[in-house]
Amino acid sequence: MRKLLSVLAGITCAGCLIGGITLMTACNGDNVEPDMSDKGNWTVSSPDGSIKSEITMDYAGNLSYTVKKGDLTVVEKSALGFTIEEDDFRLLSFDSVNSQRVQGSYENITGKHETVTYDCNETVVTFKGWDFYFDLTMRAYDDGYAFRYGIRAVDGSEGTMTVVSENTEFALPANTTVWAMPFSGIKTGNGDNFYAYEGEYQKMRFDELAETYISMPMLYKLKGSDTYSLVTESGLIGSGYYGSFLKEADGNEGTGILQAVQTPAGFIIDDDQISYPFTSPWRMGITGDLATVVESELVEKVYDDAEFWKPDNYDTLSAEEKKIYDYDWVEPGIAAWDWLIYLGTSSQQDYAMHQRYVDLAAEMGWKYVIVDGGWDSGLNVDGFIDFVKEANDKGVKILVWCNSFPSFGFGRKDILEQKLDMWQSWGVSGIKIDFFDGQNSENPKFYGEDTGTIEWYETIYQECAKRKMIVNCHGSNKPTGERRVYPNVINREAVLGNENTGISASKVVNQLFIRAVVGPTDFTPVVYPFTTSMTMAQNMALAVLFESGAPSMADWETTYTQVQISEFYKSIPARHDDTKFLCGELDGYYVGAVRSGENWFVGGVNTILETTVTVDFSFLDPEKTYEAEIFINDASDNQKVIRRVVDITSQSKEMIKMVKNGGFAIRLTPKG
Repeated sequence: MRKLLSVLAGITCAGCLIGGITLMTACNGDNVEPDMSDKGNWTVSSPDGSIKSEITMDYAGNLSYTVKKGDLTVVEKSALGFTIEEDDFRLLSFDSVNSQRVQGSYENITGKHETVTYDCNETVVTFKGWDFYFDLTMRAYDDGYAFRYGIRAVDGSEGTMTVVSENTEFALPANTTVWAMPFSGIKTGNGDNFYAYEGEYQKMRFDELAETYISMPMLYKLKGSDTYSLVTESGLIGSGYYGSFLKEADGNEGTGILQAVQTPAGFIIDDDQISYPFTSPWRMGITGDLATVVESELVEKVYDDAEFWKPDNYDTLSAEEKKIYDYDWVEPGIAAWDWLIYLGTSSQQDYAMHQRYVDLAAEMGWKYVIVDGGWDSGLNVDGFIDFVKEANDKGVKILVWCNSFPSFGFGRKDILEQKLDMWQSWGVSGIKIDFFDGQNSENPKFYGEDTGTIEWYETIYQECAKRKMIVNCHGSNKPTGERRVYPNVINREAVLGNENTGISASKVVNQLFIRAVVGPTDFTPVVYPFTTSMTMAQNMALAVLFESGAPSMADWETTYTQVQISEFYKSIPARHDDTKFLCGELDGYYVGAVRSGENWFVGGVNTILETTVTVDFSFLDPEKTYEAEIFINDASDNQKVIRRVVDITSQSKEMIKMVKNGGFAIRLTPKG
């Protein structure tokens, strides 16, 4: 502010352009009307023209944006920008604008589709402050919009800035219906400021969000339309920034104007100290009908043609070492997991039990077995090495559980490296790493989504990649697209799954519409439900519908080999080559289809009202006939299914009744 005052003191009878605003003084008694017109407007349209985002700099230098889908306003006028201590971004002046079409495609190792095509129009508007440039990048895709910020020193230097606030808003249109997961801290002996995204997506009105921290992703529907928008963030890992929530600012209570704010979890020590040059995570809204939202991979598409991560010394590595970073060793596959059904840590020292799950995995053609918390208590190292070798000889890989902080000296990279080296030497193929929410941390920088934890995620990803180890994150934050750079991160919890044994169908359905959109989920499906509010047929559907690179099958080892269901579970896909949303509604039911190779799987899950759906199989190859193995609920017993086999073609339609809390699963295999 000192600089501003010195400039103003030098103004006499002249016009002066400050921050794009013309300041006029009165000379000889003349009265000059102030210029109240906008200083700039920039519109970015999607390639098909259906989505338009308009950026405006008003007469006072305030930046805002709006988004439209056709004639519908998806985001009302909403603020943009940052407030930092080192410059006054209220006084930005326009510097330059550049626009381009961004197009391409990439192949997924894991994800919703084998091949992903990205296509958007992008505009970058650059503004200049006193000492910093401020870049605003806005993109419009056919399935949504995305924007992010850049802050860099005018002199090209590097340093640390103090972030007072991020000013980004998402102003929801009036009468919008919202489905969101409000923040509710996990209560432990250490307090209640831990959070792992394992809550319920609740239906609320746009004006019922006051005094509530809303986690992302958040979904809302425009009144009187079939248009939805899912708000979330991408590119958090590697940004140097903290995870964000949404909250109405003071004075905006009940308006539905949500601001991007610092995570409420943890202690947030020094999280306002951000390095520059700085590129923020993407803020985005996946926008369209339910099929568009569910099938979208926008969270990962914004990475464009990003290369997989390589270490800084990559160019000095041998040809064999360089091949590690092709990530050809990352193998999607089903995992057998015995911790849930055998109730806890003491069971994990029973290697005879683990061996039974290895035998199950080998018989079923599954790729992994997870040994969970407690496995290394009083460990017989030689015996464990023999166990791993025996499993590997049967074609089964072992993943070991670890605690993200206590297992590695509460955030010490040297101990992380030592333990990963040791486990790798034992033949271990990856880690299931837990409690990123900080419940077991002694370091206040490691709680939830503070900058220390976000940096620690990336360190773990990198050190595991160097050793060709896959990563399954538990007790974690939501995915933000990082597997586009770290494809070894193939599983993530951040979902209300079967570890909560009281989970109900009414909570599960909305997760398929919201949480499953943004990245892999480790839902840990079972076959036999824990409660009467779920059914066996529904559980079979969930084993297919929740995408992850290593779905963790969590039931008794004898369950999967039963004649009635064994072929279904032998063939369920860890790799999804295509994903289709067929029908459904929030809070009601969900029906979707997944292709793996030539086989298709269809799953339906229902909540509390009996529902009859008609499955249209027009997505199938019209040149083929498929054998359809159909599993529906036994109406008299939620622990049983009725199986029938029929021929299906792309011309077929099947009417299926889903009972209360019910569902169905279908496996379609080409004949001939």
